[in-house]
Amino acid sequence: MMEKNVDVEKVLKMCLFHDLGEARTSDLNYVHQKYAEADEEKALHDLAATLPFGGDLIEVLKEYKEKKSKESFIAKDADQIELILSLKEQQDIGNRRATTWIFKAFERLKTISGKKLAKKIISTNSDDWWYSDKNDPWWVNRKIV
Repeated sequence: MMEKNVDVEKVLKMCLFHDLGEARTSDLNYVHQKYAEADEEKALHDLAATLPFGGDLIEVLKEYKEKKSKESFIAKDADQIELILSLKEQQDIGNRRATTWIFKAFERLKTISGKKLAKKIISTNSDDWWYSDKNDPWWVNRKIV
């Protein structure tokens, strides 16, 4: 929603289904991807053949994979932002390796909005979204004052 002139429905479909093939091939991490290949396209076609909207799904995921449209850049950034959120949480609980990994994920971002969100994530405590006012008496008595 931070980007203008975007087919939001298409972005949502890309975000929702971009890993669908991995349901059958597994999610190869970056090290595995150096040495092994998964035929996600075949897995996706097999899955899509069982769905009434399979053709649409194949088209939108082809566009996602090609990384040429604004929608595909936004969806790919959303995937990386999810990783950055996880790494930030790991960093905050003391995983020193997460600091190295988080900046590599940041370098993969393509959109201005994605980079803006990632900078905010990196500079914010990972538990602030739900535990920002640690002095609130609610955390002791669970009563709104």
